[in-house]
Amino acid sequence: MKKLTSILLAGVAVMAAQVAGQAKEMQISTWVPPSHSINKQLEVWGDEIEAQTNGSIEVNIYPSSQLGAAPDHYDMARDGIAEMTMVGPSYSPGRFPLWAVNEIPFQFANTTSGARAFHEWYAEYIPTEMPDVHVCFVTIHHPGALNFSKSGVKVPADMKGLRMRPGGPTMAEWMTSLGANTVSAALPEVKELADRGVIDGVMLPWDMVLFGIHEAMPYHIDEPFYVGAQAYLINKDFYEGLTDSERDVIDKHCGPDVSEQFSTKWYDEQRVYRQQLIDDPDQEVYELTPEERALWMATAGPVAEKAYQDVTDKWGIDGAEAGEKLKAKLKEYGALVE
Repeated sequence: MKKLTSILLAGVAVMAAQVAGQAKEMQISTWVPPSHSINKQLEVWGDEIEAQTNGSIEVNIYPSSQLGAAPDHYDMARDGIAEMTMVGPSYSPGRFPLWAVNEIPFQFANTTSGARAFHEWYAEYIPTEMPDVHVCFVTIHHPGALNFSKSGVKVPADMKGLRMRPGGPTMAEWMTSLGANTVSAALPEVKELADRGVIDGVMLPWDMVLFGIHEAMPYHIDEPFYVGAQAYLINKDFYEGLTDSERDVIDKHCGPDVSEQFSTKWYDEQRVYRQQLIDDPDQEVYELTPEERALWMATAGPVAEKAYQDVTDKWGIDGAEAGEKLKAKLKEYGALVE
């Protein structure tokens, strides 16, 4: 059974394995802390890989950006710095515009069946946008809230002049269109910005609690504003170098069903964090009135148009058609905001 590890400890283990002529090592790199749902689930995933390959694949998980910064994780998988990485495509604005379609506001009603729907939709575009890696599965966090250091934000006009850390490049464009000023930062950097008062608000799901960000951002609008999706990518040389039986085990641990499983467990944990904030007298979690919500939803149209045009400009694909396919897939799985 492999646990979350550090570079130093893993180095000792790898040398021992090499001396003994043992398993192929599968290093998995993530940029979230050890206590995060994703890392805990990857431990179970790795245990199953080891068991079902009779130990011929040895899984080691490196959390907290030990092997590289969050924005570098796509290239780390491509170049074999790690055999598998957790990738946030939104950290590379303009590079993955098809993937970024998921960021259009008010699309995902849930991220359980929604994760399966997104994976099935994106599979058509993997050869275009991620041809140099093997896409194993995806995760999507609970529909993200808007979180603020001060009270009073109810309608889009209240965003004017606020300094916001957005949930990706599409969200940055949305925030800018509302008159906010955006401050880009990878997730591990957000707490420091919040504590220093560099930002007035953040777009994050409920497991912001794990990072302590809620302490500086105690006001939360509880609406499905956006989602953030992550890809779990395997280095192609590693994948293609496996034996047929090893590859079969990996394949059984990849795919849309795995995307739904991981995202469902993450979703359920985030609902617990949400309730913690609701029960905390120092936090305020509030919903919008139907009239307020309508005002927010009306602002999403131009964002969608821009996202679709970005797809067309980069890949020559009809972005609007791709967007409609995603909505149809979400509706098929009961995951579309209506």
